Amino acid sequence: MNKKKKLTPKQEKFAQNVASGMRKKDAAIGAGYSEKNAVRAGAVLSSDSNPLVKSRINQLQTKAANKVEFKLENHLVDLKDIRDGAVRAGAWSAAVAAEVSRGKAAGLYVNRSEINVNRIDVMSKEEVLERMKQLYYETGGVLPEGKVIEVDPDESKE
Repeated sequence: MNKKKKLTPKQEKFAQNVASGMRKKDAAIGAGYSEKNAVRAGAVLSSDSNPLVKSRINQLQTKAANKVEFKLENHLVDLKDIRDGAVRAGAWSAAVAAEVSRGKAAGLYVNRSEINVNRIDVMSKEEVLERMKQLYYETGGVLPEGKVIEVDPDESKE
């Protein structure tokens, strides 16, 4: 006879408790094992010597992870449904917000910021010279001596 091994009710409850996030000791106690031997029971039940229990814990954890797995496709559909509901209700700002959120989730929008601190192309000649002097003193004179070259903007176009 080929008997398929099954978990006992206590082992099943232990596996469910561990998969739900309980510590092994508490899972063992919750499954009906004695408090006196709970630490040992938890260690033995989840060890390689109990492949059925270990496999069941993994199975339950995988099932739970798959349930809560965030999927972009589902998210985009949910946002579309929200947008459509807002359009039907005449809530145009909510519809636009949902559509923008869809675009962001799909990667159509890129948040970009530009910092315009000490950009030489937007500074006057005096500001550039002052900033160079400031950097010279801040670095203890590490910067090389600079030479100012006067350029007539009209000449540079030729």
